[in-house]
Amino acid sequence: MALKSALDDPPDILFLDVNMPEMNGYEVCQQLMSDPRTRDIPVIFISALTETLDKVKAFHVGGVDYITKPFQFEEVHVRAEVHLKLVHARRAIEEKNTELQQALADLKIAQQHLVQSEKLAALGVLTAGIAHEINNPVNFIKTSALGLSADIHDLQKVLKLYEECRTECRHPTLPDRIDALKEEMEYTTVTTEIEELLDHIQEGVRRTEEIVNSLRTYSRMDTPADEKTDVHALIDASLVVLKPRYKKTISIEKSYNPVPALQVQPGRLIQVFTNILSNAIDAIHGKAAQQQGTITIRTTLQTRESGPYVVIEFCDTGPGIPGAIRDKVFDPFFTTKDVGKGTGLGLSISLGIIQDHNGLIEIANISGTGTTVSVLLPLEKEAP
Repeated sequence: MALKSALDDPPDILFLDVNMPEMNGYEVCQQLMSDPRTRDIPVIFISALTETLDKVKAFHVGGVDYITKPFQFEEVHVRAEVHLKLVHARRAIEEKNTELQQALADLKIAQQHLVQSEKLAALGVLTAGIAHEINNPVNFIKTSALGLSADIHDLQKVLKLYEECRTECRHPTLPDRIDALKEEMEYTTVTTEIEELLDHIQEGVRRTEEIVNSLRTYSRMDTPADEKTDVHALIDASLVVLKPRYKKTISIEKSYNPVPALQVQPGRLIQVFTNILSNAIDAIHGKAAQQQGTITIRTTLQTRESGPYVVIEFCDTGPGIPGAIRDKVFDPFFTTKDVGKGTGLGLSISLGIIQDHNGLIEIANISGTGTTVSVLLPLEKEAP
């Protein structure tokens, strides 16, 4: 009856004797603890048994306290109050934990939206240059296709004459007419040109695919599922996205060393590389009396106390970062750019992304000679 009552209307606290008919107190407590509806009810044993073993068994089956008979009512009352307060405190903590979990989930969603907004804002700045960059290979394809169409049309004329020759092989003037037509259309040049035009079309398609794939990788929203990725491919994709901004004034020098593929989120990592390269480009463009600049990208393996890392270094020939602001560059919304030219979120978001990958970002520079930004990504991802 007591068990049924506890299940139907769970009490706040339960006092339980040990020696009882049919079921002893230990068995009753075990049943209460095995049911999710009653497992959180604090059970206080009250018994005349005073052996340590009896008390230990009471705690082992799930009891929270043990009072020996004879007892004072005031003692029972105080102990009950303590355990009731603990129950209420635990429930309050559980409620707060639920609220915190919901707040954390909302914060992560907001962070994702903020990261994506910053990414799309940066992409908007690049749109004009990217459109022009895509237009070049498209013109390759268009012009080559028109030339190929004209060449094929000329070849059809020759093939038609050859067809007549096959049916009228003794025609006295047909060979001369074929030779004259071939000379008029520059037959040898046309046949060579067809192969070149086809190469141009393939090159235009390849360049367009490269740009589109880089944009797709940059703008994607990654899922928590990581994948093995070649970091060199991500750096190259970032360079493709930014090419309209640097191709006329900045040379890119790559020093790629063999490094293993890493378990990363490609879309987020390419955003980091694009932010760092974009800052390097701005720094070089903003340096007075500098007509041509250089960005050197190096990849190496490095071992530190915390373990082995793949290190990606971005070195520019800009003016360097003044010491007064060096500690602020990772602060959200901090920017030295003019209004409308920067959100101040690039490096802050980049730092968060690299920290999510259990990595590091380090900045080293001597003012006036350039800046080196190093991204360190662990070879072995830490266990969750």
